Amino acid sequence: MKIGSGVIKNSFSSILFYLSPRQKTIAIALFILLFISSLLDAFSLAALIPVLLVSAEPQGVFKNKVTNYVFHALNFSSEKSFILFMILSLLAFFIIKNIFSTWVLYLQARFTSNVGMSVVRSQLNKYINLPLLYFNNLGSAKFFYSTLQTTYYFVNSIMRPLLALLSEIMITIIIITGIMIYNPTLFITMIAVMGPTAWLTYTMLRKRAQHIGSQTNTSRPITIGLLNNMFNGFIELKLAHKQEQLRDDLLSNQDKIHKLEAESYVYSLLPLKIIEMVAILGLITIFSYSVFISKSPQSSMTLLGLFAGAAYRLMPSINRILTSLVTIKQYQTTIEDLQLYRGHEYDASIPKKQLPLYFENQISLEGLTFSFPGTDSKVVDNINLTIKKGEIVGFIGTSGSGKTTLMNILLRFYNEKSGNIRVDDQVLTPQHIVSWHKIIGYVKQDTFLMESSIKENITLFEQEVDEERLNDAITKASLADFVKSLPDGVDTLIGERGSKLSGGQRQRIGIARALYKRSEILIMDEATSALDNDTEKEVNEAIHNLANTNITILIVAHRLTTLRDCNYIIELSNGHVVAKYDYDTLIQEKLFN
Repeated sequence: MKIGSGVIKNSFSSILFYLSPRQKTIAIALFILLFISSLLDAFSLAALIPVLLVSAEPQGVFKNKVTNYVFHALNFSSEKSFILFMILSLLAFFIIKNIFSTWVLYLQARFTSNVGMSVVRSQLNKYINLPLLYFNNLGSAKFFYSTLQTTYYFVNSIMRPLLALLSEIMITIIIITGIMIYNPTLFITMIAVMGPTAWLTYTMLRKRAQHIGSQTNTSRPITIGLLNNMFNGFIELKLAHKQEQLRDDLLSNQDKIHKLEAESYVYSLLPLKIIEMVAILGLITIFSYSVFISKSPQSSMTLLGLFAGAAYRLMPSINRILTSLVTIKQYQTTIEDLQLYRGHEYDASIPKKQLPLYFENQISLEGLTFSFPGTDSKVVDNINLTIKKGEIVGFIGTSGSGKTTLMNILLRFYNEKSGNIRVDDQVLTPQHIVSWHKIIGYVKQDTFLMESSIKENITLFEQEVDEERLNDAITKASLADFVKSLPDGVDTLIGERGSKLSGGQRQRIGIARALYKRSEILIMDEATSALDNDTEKEVNEAIHNLANTNITILIVAHRLTTLRDCNYIIELSNGHVVAKYDYDTLIQEKLFN
């Protein structure tokens, strides 16, 4: 079938991408079952013909060789009882056929559901392995939509319609072939009536369907983004009296989506209405011919009955073929969405083969240089630095000086363009990532907190919690008094994103998390910049408690008071190290000069 062949090929390719070898075998078996089901559907139509023929004229049972043979072989005594037997046999066949078809549909639904899970898994793996640069550009709304909603539409609007399309095409081909062999006149009539109608209907609907799919695929993530903003910005938006504006924007976008979906729904009903109308015109034409023109009304009426029977079975098939094609065309944008970020440059997955890494003496940055993709500007330029184990090192500099970028290189979210990082004498490579991440902790300005308990936020849902290590982390992070004051202690729920905590408490939970995992290196990136003076003192107390441990701490800060316990402070400018201070010298330099 040439109609929409490019769409079908694209859809097949997208499905094959997600199928495992075992699923491909299941798909072949399912295709065979669909073919058998199609044969049974076609045979059910063919089985109607003898009943129609023997019932159309007196003594019809005896005029047909097959029915005459069966009549006498089974020793029937009357024509009426034999016709009743044929009708009951036909009914039994339809029941068995429908049970088999339902079983095949169940297998088909289960298969598409399993493939759907493979797609969700593939999407999640793709996004969690994106380089940080691309992940930050993705946006939460697009992440949610592409992971779950796009997968849902792929299964229900690409895979299942495609299987239905294959099934109905097989049924249609078998029925049309049988009609052509049995009655060429009926075959020509069916092709003349149904063929042009099907082609014109699809041609009329496909472009509009693709436009609707493109518009809805663009609009749905906008709704998710607006809802996300309304939730996360509840206080700020209420104070600014902007909630109504976002509400109106969201309702306007939803109104657009609902109108597109309503239009899509109407288009899904059109094929059946059009084909039904054309089939009725075909019946009227044959009937008029048999009454006013034909010299053999009986044969014309038989043709009329056969046409009605064939149309009865073919109309739903042609309708499903057209509806499936239109639906697949409409949701081609989901395939485009799934194909995003498949290139090698988007894969930052950790190599399976990992090597051990031990941090005993120092970390050395040797000629470290980094530029963002597509630019020649060096954000980090030839940095050479040695940090001994147990040192607390501060990093200062204006915005854009390269502080956070340098931290992201150390965290291995960015890969240096040249130079390397040595841990003792070992160059840090992708084969050391797991070992490196085990010994490094990270506390940023907006600490990641889940809608869960204090314990679960510190241990990140560890199955077997080490209570002694947990209490030690809480104590060193200066959280012990706060936790003791709570009726539920460490099992206290902290609200979404830590909404029930103060800023200092959130940051100290982040520090406790790093300590619980036994971090040997702790990076604090602007961890106190959003805190007031009193709250900053709470976090600085936690840092001071760590000064007497063997933990290496790297602190990025704008507030100089946060750097009080540092062994020395590095100043960056335009990606270069421009100065190195101790705390007292820094205060004198920055505050008094």
